[in-house]
Amino acid sequence: MQKYFVLPKDRNGSCYYEFYKGKWDEKTFWKSDSICIDDDDLLDCDFVDILIKYVPNYDPFGETEITKQQWEQVKTDCFLSGGKSAAIVKEAERWMEDTFSKHLVFTILGI
Repeated sequence: MQKYFVLPKDRNGSCYYEFYKGKWDEKTFWKSDSICIDDDDLLDCDFVDILIKYVPNYDPFGETEITKQQWEQVKTDCFLSGGKSAAIVKEAERWMEDTFSKHLVFTILGI
């Protein structure tokens, strides 16, 4: 059971960030292989602050590509921080492994 991420079909509303495999195609939203996290969950911890440290161009209202190297840095800091940020990263691990085995980046599509 996932606590933070849901599949696009399981969203309740539209205030979600979509973690999209690869580069965004500039037209498709809520892909079936994406994972989504609610705005409240993402902003209720230091995840975004850590993300901005390694991805300074992060745009919560647009699209932001994240490389594997950047993700590894975010993941390390989130695990060091503990709490909710670590839980979010841990929950996304399997999806990230699959994504980076096929793509150079994933894209966060903002709200």
